[in-house]
Amino acid sequence: MNKISGNDLVLAALTGVLYPVTFMIPYTGILAWVLLIPLFWAIENKSARDAFKLGLLAGLVSNLAGTYWLIGTLSRFGGFPIIVSVLFIIVLSAYSGLSYAIFSYIVTKLGFLRKPGVVSALLAAAVWTSVEYLFPFLFPYGIANSQADYIPVIQVFDLFGVYALSFIIVVVNVTLMRTIKKFMHSGSYPVHEIFLSAALIIAILLYGFYRIDEVDREIARAPKLRIGMVQANFDFLEKSESQEEMVTERHKQMSLGLESADLIIWPETAIQAWFPTSSDYLLVGDKMGIPQMDGKFFIVGGMSFTPKNPEAEILTDDDLIMHNTAFLSDSNGVIIGRYHKIKLLLFGEYLPFTDLIPALKNISPASGNFTPGRELNLFEIEDKGARIAPIICYEDIIPSFSRRFVEKGANLIVNITNDAWFGRTVAPYQHLLISIPRTVETRRYLLRSTNTGISAVIDPAGRVVAKTPVFVKTNLESEVGLMNGEPTLYTRLGDVFPAACLVFWVGFAAVTRLRRKNIP
Repeated sequence: MNKISGNDLVLAALTGVLYPVTFMIPYTGILAWVLLIPLFWAIENKSARDAFKLGLLAGLVSNLAGTYWLIGTLSRFGGFPIIVSVLFIIVLSAYSGLSYAIFSYIVTKLGFLRKPGVVSALLAAAVWTSVEYLFPFLFPYGIANSQADYIPVIQVFDLFGVYALSFIIVVVNVTLMRTIKKFMHSGSYPVHEIFLSAALIIAILLYGFYRIDEVDREIARAPKLRIGMVQANFDFLEKSESQEEMVTERHKQMSLGLESADLIIWPETAIQAWFPTSSDYLLVGDKMGIPQMDGKFFIVGGMSFTPKNPEAEILTDDDLIMHNTAFLSDSNGVIIGRYHKIKLLLFGEYLPFTDLIPALKNISPASGNFTPGRELNLFEIEDKGARIAPIICYEDIIPSFSRRFVEKGANLIVNITNDAWFGRTVAPYQHLLISIPRTVETRRYLLRSTNTGISAVIDPAGRVVAKTPVFVKTNLESEVGLMNGEPTLYTRLGDVFPAACLVFWVGFAAVTRLRRKNIP
C-alpha cells in the first residue's frame, strides 16, 4: 500500500472544496458527477487507516466550507463567544466528516475501489449510499440534493428517494475515475462500467421527462387553492416578546393585501406570544392575533405551553412544557389545529442534558428550552378539500416528515421557517435547495413561508414556480393544486433502497470472507 503523499492531501481537500460549491452556486450540481474522483484517486491504493484519514480531511473541509455560516448563527442565536463558535464548527465539521472517513475506510478495507468491474463499482456506491443514509448528520447535505436544479434528473426521487440518485452519482464517479486512470496509464478501458453508467443516466432522464408530463397533467386536473404568504422581514434581534405587538401588527397589516387568498400563511414564530395548549383562540392579550378577514384561513407560527403542574399558582420557565407550534385558525381566530415541532434545532431550541446538568445552560443562555412534539397532526380545511402537512423549520429537509404526513393523507405540504438567524449568507439558498426533493418524493406542492426569505412555491415536479428575495418585506401569492393522487412508490416503501444497499455490500463482504475461510 502507498503512503499518504502531499498530492493525496491535495486531492482529498479538492473533493472537500468542490462538494459544498454544489450547494452554494445555482446549477453547479453538475460537479457532483465528478467531484468524488479526487478522493477516490487518493484512497484507491491506501491502507484502510490512511484512507480513513484522507476521507476525514475531505469531510472536514467540505463541512467547514459548507456550513461556515454556523459561526455567526451560534454567536447571534446561541449567544456563544466567537472563539467558542469557531471551535464548535471545527468539531462539528470533523464529526460530520466522519461519514467520508467511514466510507473511505470500508471501500479500501474491502478493496471495492481497487477491484475492476461492474460489481465493485456497485459495491462502492452501495457503501456510500448506506453511510449517507445511516450517519446521524445535524444537517443532511446528501450528494443527490445538489441536483435539485436539474428537474428531469430528480424525478427518480418518487421511486426510491434521494438515495437512489446518490447511488447513481457514485457509480458514475467510480467509472470516470477508472476511465481517466486507464487513459493516463494505458490499458483496457472499463467498458462495462461505462456502459452501466450511460444506461443509468439515460434511464433516469427518460423516466424524468416521462414523469414530468404525467405530473403536469395531474396538476392541471387537481382542485386549486389560492394561497398567500407573508414575509414580514424581521431581523433576528427584532423578534422578541418585548416587540410582540409590533411584530404581530405588521403581519396583520400585510395580510390585508392578500384578499384573493383562501389560505394565508405566516412564518415560524410570527407571533411571539405564548398560547396555552388548552387555548381555543389565537388571542394576544385582549386582541385577536390575526386580522378579521371573512372566509380566510390562517396558518401561523407561534409558541405554546403546558404547565407541568396545572394547579401551581406561580409558574416559571422550568415549570412549563414549551413547544414551537404551528396553528391553523379560521377568520375568527378559532384554533382548528395545532402541530408542535418534533425535530428541534440543537443549541437554538434546546441544549442536550440540561435536565441532568443544569449548569450547561450557562454555556448558551440564549438557547431555548423547547420540548419536541410527538404527533404528526394534519391541518384540515374541509370546505376547501385541503389536508395540510405543517412542518416547521428544517423538518423540510428530512424526508421522513413529509412522507409520513402524506401517508396520513396530506395533499399539500406547508413549511414555516425563520431563516433570519442565518444572516446574509448562502444558508437560505441551501435550505431551499435541500427542501425541493420533498415535492418529487411525495408529488405534493410545498409552500415555504419564511420570515426573511427565501419564501417559495415548489410544484410536485420540483420546480420553484414562485419565490421571494431575501431580506425584503413582501407578500407572495399563488395558486396551488391539492394533489390527491395515489401515494408514490417512495411514500409507500420509504427508504428501502439505502437499506438494500447496506444488505448488498455487507452480504457480499460476508460471503467473500466465508469463501476465503473455506479455501483449503
